[in-house]
Amino acid sequence: MKRFYLLWAAIGFILACSALYLYSYIPITYVVADQEIKKLFEIETPVQRVERKIEVAKIDTIPTYIIPKDTAKMVYSVIPEPVLPDSSLDDSTHHRVILIGDSEAGGIKNVLNDYCQSNGHKLVATVEWASATTLNFAKSDTISKIIKRYRPTFVFVLFGLNEVLAKDYTTRKVLAKSFHKRLNGLPYAWIGPTNWGYDYVVSDAYQAAADSAAFFSSKHLVLPKAIDGRHPSLPGYRIWMGNVANWLQESSRWKMRMMPPERFGYPKKYKAIVLNAADYRGY
Repeated sequence: MKRFYLLWAAIGFILACSALYLYSYIPITYVVADQEIKKLFEIETPVQRVERKIEVAKIDTIPTYIIPKDTAKMVYSVIPEPVLPDSSLDDSTHHRVILIGDSEAGGIKNVLNDYCQSNGHKLVATVEWASATTLNFAKSDTISKIIKRYRPTFVFVLFGLNEVLAKDYTTRKVLAKSFHKRLNGLPYAWIGPTNWGYDYVVSDAYQAAADSAAFFSSKHLVLPKAIDGRHPSLPGYRIWMGNVANWLQESSRWKMRMMPPERFGYPKKYKAIVLNAADYRGY
């Protein structure tokens, strides 16, 4: 009799392990009592590469490095005094957040994570697509697959740094509208890129493609730069996020509680997806 119970226990253990192993291959994540069932490993969804060039429009060639202005005379923006949440905000609303963007999204993701955790939200995934332009985000179904997989209730969008010298407004607007459709009606905050005074049309094109009240223009901000002279430094990202947070609580199309974090350096529990347009263009 003892051997009989041991046999059934062994069979049950093997079946449970097999089910968990097979579950790891399924591109869907199940939730029980608001907790994700963890997988043994992550399988990246393959994206079919299309070798044929898609003729959308001529895309301006953007220098990989922008010579910074004389920073000695600049008056940098500062972290603003926090704006109290709009009275219509529900303190019990806890969002599942994803961040989609280029290398600037990679720089702001940890600051956003601090704001999310301090305000009861959960940053579940970030997409850092280095060197990508609106063309990549508009034409790739990678973004749609990521949204479907991680099931966010709120999306942050931040790209455009690689296009601040572009002058083809109509092309950028058309591509931005195509990307906008990939958000599939989800609440979002679309943040314009830093520009260092060079932004010709890209922020205006994005604002025209998005719900204008859901777009945050960064043109008015002068942020401390990183050593590369092109991206914000860590203090720059914190100043940037502080301004975005106030806008989210005060006048954004989809308001969201975003008071300053109690501290910086919260645990990084999100899935970081890192791509490079030089190796993977997405279409």
